[in-house]
Amino acid sequence: MLLIGLMSITAALLLTPAVGALAWRAGAVSWPDNGRNRHVRPTALWGGMAVHGALLVSLVAYCCTVPNAANALWLPLGLGVSGTVLCLLGCWDDRRALPALWKLLGQMAAILPTVLWGCCAERAVLFGYDVELGWLSVPATVGWLVLGTNALNLLDGMDGLASVTAIVISGAVAVIAAGQGHFEVVFLALALAGALAGFLVFNLPPARVYLGDAGSLVIGFLLSLLVLQVSLEGPVTANVGVAAVLFFVPLLDTGLAVVRRTLKGRCFMVADRGHIHHRLLDRGYGIWQVLGLIGGFCLTSGIIAWGMAVSGYELWGWAMLAGLTVLAINRQLVGHVEWQLVRESFVQSAAQWQRFPSIGSHSPLRDEDSPPPVVPRALADPEPSEWDDRFTMEVPDASFRNEANAPVAGSKRAA
Repeated sequence: MLLIGLMSITAALLLTPAVGALAWRAGAVSWPDNGRNRHVRPTALWGGMAVHGALLVSLVAYCCTVPNAANALWLPLGLGVSGTVLCLLGCWDDRRALPALWKLLGQMAAILPTVLWGCCAERAVLFGYDVELGWLSVPATVGWLVLGTNALNLLDGMDGLASVTAIVISGAVAVIAAGQGHFEVVFLALALAGALAGFLVFNLPPARVYLGDAGSLVIGFLLSLLVLQVSLEGPVTANVGVAAVLFFVPLLDTGLAVVRRTLKGRCFMVADRGHIHHRLLDRGYGIWQVLGLIGGFCLTSGIIAWGMAVSGYELWGWAMLAGLTVLAINRQLVGHVEWQLVRESFVQSAAQWQRFPSIGSHSPLRDEDSPPPVVPRALADPEPSEWDDRFTMEVPDASFRNEANAPVAGSKRAA
């Protein structure tokens, strides 16, 4: 297993410079701007091609050297076919910027073969309760893989961030899978961690090559696939709690982005500068400090997921994770802006509902049989007098009054 990891590191180290040069020739370059792209210099994309190439080299070595590798051949085939299609889709998006809908449809089409070949959860376990998915098993599995793919893609917004996050999650997956005896999952997790470690040499701040969508889509897909496999309690039974906690940081960032953009009246597919790493940078943390904090969050969630998988108890894990999340919001490290938006939206909705009750219903704050509220005389509207009625009939609007009171030429007021 360790030799496979070393092979992945070596392959990524050799392939990354070549891929960077190819990206420059093809024009797949990220240029600095005053918005989301605030790096100092133009940086080549397509670094994910080197990571994917290193993974393919490891897969070939795995199938040729590991006995009985054909028993779990669907997993390498899923990575080889679906991963390659996602990598090509990401390369095209890095170069031409595909529309969000076409990009989503392409992801679903690329992921579907892996699900049909055997990676399908027919039963889900949450808090000890089994849920038979039935005909929803294929859509639910595809939905989970698409969600994980895009969650890591959204998180990839800073030098080395997606690579560090994926390495930590891969390490946690390898530890849990080793305890369960899923050695093919251990191999893939170590291969992914090794490929990312080799690429990270060129991706640490200041980055010389970026993953691009060609890398973040492939890595997100493989990570969500491995997380799903390591959460299996049987051949087709997935533990939703373990999978969600392992992938908690990317899922949290995606959930906050959807809430933030929706409450601001924007489409949740439109990019903004409000992700977790953006908030930490705006608070004055350096790039290395942000990498350490988010990597620490991922490590903490990985330890909690390991405890949940070993003990079989989920409530304590969710309680710990909820407590840490509340503490992070209180310290304004993550989610505090979204929490404020939710509070303001709730207050505004409550105020509008109280002020404009629905037709045919009375306000629940006042009973029909209760007497009307007593208004102080000083605050009550004055009763209209006869002079007011007479004035209203003679002078119907303000424009007429202005014309009537305007000075006449030749009069003393005009003079």
